[in-house]
Amino acid sequence: MKSSYIVSFDCGTSAVKATLVNFLGEICSVSTESYPLINPKAGWAEQNPEDYWGAVSISAKKAIEHLGIQKEQVRGIVFGTQWKGIIPLDENDNILYNNIIWLDGRAKDQAQKLNKLLNTNVMHQQEYWPRLMWVKENLPEIYRKTDKFLEVNSYLKFKATGVKAVDLTNNFIHAAKEGLQTYYNEIVKAAELDLNKFPPLVLPTEKVGDLTIEAAEQLGLLAGTPVFGGCGDIPAVAIGAGCSGMGSNHIYLGSSGWFSTLTKERNNREGELYQSFDKDKELTIHAIQSAGLTYDWGIEQFYKLEQEKYGDEIYNYITQDIKEIPPGSLNLIATPWIHGELSPLSKNAKAVFLNITSQHDRRHFMTAIMEGICYMLRWKIEKYTYESGHKIDSIRVVGGGASSDIWMQMMANILKIPVQVPNNPRHAGSIGTAYCALIGLGVCQNFDDSMERIKIDKIFNFNRLYEKRYDKLFNVFKNIYPALEDIYFTLNDEEVLDK
Repeated sequence: MKSSYIVSFDCGTSAVKATLVNFLGEICSVSTESYPLINPKAGWAEQNPEDYWGAVSISAKKAIEHLGIQKEQVRGIVFGTQWKGIIPLDENDNILYNNIIWLDGRAKDQAQKLNKLLNTNVMHQQEYWPRLMWVKENLPEIYRKTDKFLEVNSYLKFKATGVKAVDLTNNFIHAAKEGLQTYYNEIVKAAELDLNKFPPLVLPTEKVGDLTIEAAEQLGLLAGTPVFGGCGDIPAVAIGAGCSGMGSNHIYLGSSGWFSTLTKERNNREGELYQSFDKDKELTIHAIQSAGLTYDWGIEQFYKLEQEKYGDEIYNYITQDIKEIPPGSLNLIATPWIHGELSPLSKNAKAVFLNITSQHDRRHFMTAIMEGICYMLRWKIEKYTYESGHKIDSIRVVGGGASSDIWMQMMANILKIPVQVPNNPRHAGSIGTAYCALIGLGVCQNFDDSMERIKIDKIFNFNRLYEKRYDKLFNVFKNIYPALEDIYFTLNDEEVLDK
């Protein structure tokens, strides 16, 4: 009997991974295709939606070809994507403007206006609703012509099925909970957004439609294959980490990074970002803007020739190269703020290397970047612990960074708790997304069932030998932004630069 598979697409900020996952939740084939980031102005971040579908089509065909299966063995299709994109389509389904992605920071004025109208301070220049307001105020003709605003997940589902629908995790207009819907209604009213311009809500495990003949030809799949609601990359990672149960928590190290825990209700005192996971759960997210983005920048600057030589093996090369660098990088501190940072920092914050001496070489710089990302996550966890009163005794880590044993030991030492790494940490998003389809098909009963299937591969325990050293450097790290805040404002605030 031939095996059956799900095609799970993990569409991030820089690339899409097409992953064939069997009905046991195992990774069987992976293919990755990248797409460019467009920065028309400082602080702006866009992508061409057509690049997503092109990459999806190429990666799907390659993943299937690599495994050598028949297209009828693919029983379901599902997308896991970056969140809070803005893709305007007209009544003829033409794209009117590039996707204004989650990283974009053009809507500062709109965020301030919305905070004033709502008597709050939670809106910022990268938030979804202020960016919609920016489109309405600065591109009025495009706003008028827009029939539906999609984001990456709904756009890909539309390309696959012809159906426009936004899944629960990517929907910030319609909610499954009455209280959350009331909150969204208040924002939409204050922002004066037209509700008719947004598609309906679907659940992550819900079938949205069937693969069209045209889309099937482009993907190399069978027309009529069911396409499911899917989810954002943040809940996908939580599921794939085995952390979809109440009170579970994890760290993700990808292009961006975050610490996240699962709660019953969102509480604005205990989190910076939220995502509705299902009807009864909320992911509380403490995010950092540029984890892998800063790390990859470091590779580009310090290991460019080796990267060209070794390709994807560069990560293993760096692991070997830095293994003799002592914890603390000889008191060199790096701040991973390449693209600015969220609260308690700001978009004006930028990366620095502090305390460079003649004893430092590129190995210390790379190690300091990795430690700086750990410091940021410790800062987030300390904030959560203080506000919630919940102590974290251990944590799971997934994403590309979790594949580095030296980084995970560093993480355990800096966080001062055991770090657990499950199987296939690099593909946690793809695995989590696949479970949306597996549940939709009835292969799994629910997300609790998926938790039982995902096992721990490695555990890294806290080594007290370096506690004082890391505590000292962490305390210095937290003081860097307050010390430089005025300087950052002078150098990077748009209002100041325009004068």
